[in-house]
Amino acid sequence: MFQLFIILFLLFPNENKIEIKDPWIRPSSENMATALYFNIENNGAAPDTLFKVDSKISEKVEIHETYTQGDMMGMRKVDFIIVDGKSSFQFKPGSYHIMVMKLRKDINDGDEEKFVLHFKQAGAISITAMAKKSK
Repeated sequence: MFQLFIILFLLFPNENKIEIKDPWIRPSSENMATALYFNIENNGAAPDTLFKVDSKISEKVEIHETYTQGDMMGMRKVDFIIVDGKSSFQFKPGSYHIMVMKLRKDINDGDEEKFVLHFKQAGAISITAMAKKSK
């Protein structure tokens, strides 16, 4: 039995194909909105899709992108983000970000807040983001 376990471990190593790096959130006030930023590294060969983000600190969490149309700049919800295999994706100010809306409490500089990222292949990944004014 032990030999079977060793063979399975060698054939299917337990590696984290999706890694979340440098998560941070902007400080904000109760009932207001803020944004979550981080980097996704897909170390696997296959693409994976981030399709949902959860948090207990707000009533609503959405994946957003910042766009420019003519002279106007805006934000809009996107349903998912595909991260190709052996690549990375960055959520950053002025680009893609996670909108955290209708906060249930104040988020102060230095606070740590928990989020769960949902991927089609990797499943649920829990992260902790530090609140700070900018990276």
